[in-house]
Amino acid sequence: MSPNGRRGARTARCPCARTWRPLRAMPNRCRTPTTSIATRRSPTTAGGRRSRPSSSSTRRSPADRRGRCPAPGGGAAEIRGNWRVPEMMVDRRKFLAGTAGLAAAATFGLGGRSPALAEGSADWDAAVAAAKGQSLNLIMDPFDAHAKVVDVFKEKFPDINVQANAIHASDAAPKVITEQKNGLYNWDTWWAVCSNMNNVATPAGVLVPIDEFFVLDEVKDRSKWRLPDMMYTSDRGNFVFVHTHFLINYGAYDVDQVPGGVLTLDNILDPSLKGKIAIRVPSRPHGGAMMLAQIARMKGIGEVEAILTKMEPVFVDNDRQSTMSIIRGDKAVGIGTSEEALFQCHDSGGCANVKKFPVSVLHSRGISVFKNAPNPDATRIWVNWLLSKDGQETFVREWAKSNPGGALSNRVDVDPDPKHVESVPDFDHVGEYVAVAMDSGWKDLKQVIDLYKKVAG
Repeated sequence: MSPNGRRGARTARCPCARTWRPLRAMPNRCRTPTTSIATRRSPTTAGGRRSRPSSSSTRRSPADRRGRCPAPGGGAAEIRGNWRVPEMMVDRRKFLAGTAGLAAAATFGLGGRSPALAEGSADWDAAVAAAKGQSLNLIMDPFDAHAKVVDVFKEKFPDINVQANAIHASDAAPKVITEQKNGLYNWDTWWAVCSNMNNVATPAGVLVPIDEFFVLDEVKDRSKWRLPDMMYTSDRGNFVFVHTHFLINYGAYDVDQVPGGVLTLDNILDPSLKGKIAIRVPSRPHGGAMMLAQIARMKGIGEVEAILTKMEPVFVDNDRQSTMSIIRGDKAVGIGTSEEALFQCHDSGGCANVKKFPVSVLHSRGISVFKNAPNPDATRIWVNWLLSKDGQETFVREWAKSNPGGALSNRVDVDPDPKHVESVPDFDHVGEYVAVAMDSGWKDLKQVIDLYKKVAG
């Protein structure tokens, strides 16, 4: 299926409008763009404004209304299968490079079940039969996309009674820990961002090794996954499996209030910004601490200490407060903001003067299984389907419909949504990011949290 959703249509990227368009719909000049794409962010270039898909009534640029294309956004393009990939994305991303990437491009968008699921096997058929009539008590992050993916699972496996509960990960971890301490084992599996799974649930001993539930070869095979050494969040055991590593930006700034209109890690200590920085209290591993940890990774912990002390920041309780302080113009820089809130403001046509912070962190989305899961057979089917090619394509498709970034998979045979390539990390230099859901990232976060507690007294 082509990226515009019509099977068999050849597509190309309009090099001046920065869009993917059907080849037959591209005459000598580019047509009005419907979906714009930004290049992938690296830690040092993550501040670029994210482009978003337009509504059904396409917004045309002034240049388009005058009947000509905007200035070209990048160099030459390469035809790869039915895709035209800009040269700058080929050189920098390498997301589809090599044999695995070409195979992924060739199979992009194939509907229905993955080959392993379609062909079936004796082990898989037996697992499905064993799960018939069981319930599945699932905890998931409260996103519409998660619910949509679960709906697809229900359609494919109607004999499993799915009880999906949307709970924030920061609330789910202490809830399950308390219940298990009291001998209550109500939950089977957990699907969410992985930081609380790794940093809270794993040390508490409420999870079991998830690889014990793997049945499908396409899930077990490490060659099917990018960054196989980062498939699990911890060396303590295979408790949390990561299906998506993605970039996320928890910062924002007002171009009208920062020196030169562009915030960098070099001018963030400019005296003009003293008292104009809002930080979500970095006392726990959330957005405020995560962004400060990335700054420390790139500039040293001394830079963070200077921000916390010399710049006289205002500390706020949550990410929305931090975001709104920038949108209203009360503050110039927000550290620990809501990427979703800023996206919504941009998507509605506002916040033109508010840009993303110049660095991003590496977050992870994945799955785990609780100790003494009451429905192990149903859990086994859910885990294997979600991590299959079919399950991951479903996730990417549904996530892209309602979220600003992160619609990608670590599977080598699943492409990112074209609108979300900005969320794709530089897999060749992944060590440059603070991996906030991994053990290595926890060390970075703890350094910042300890420093804040010292500064705050």
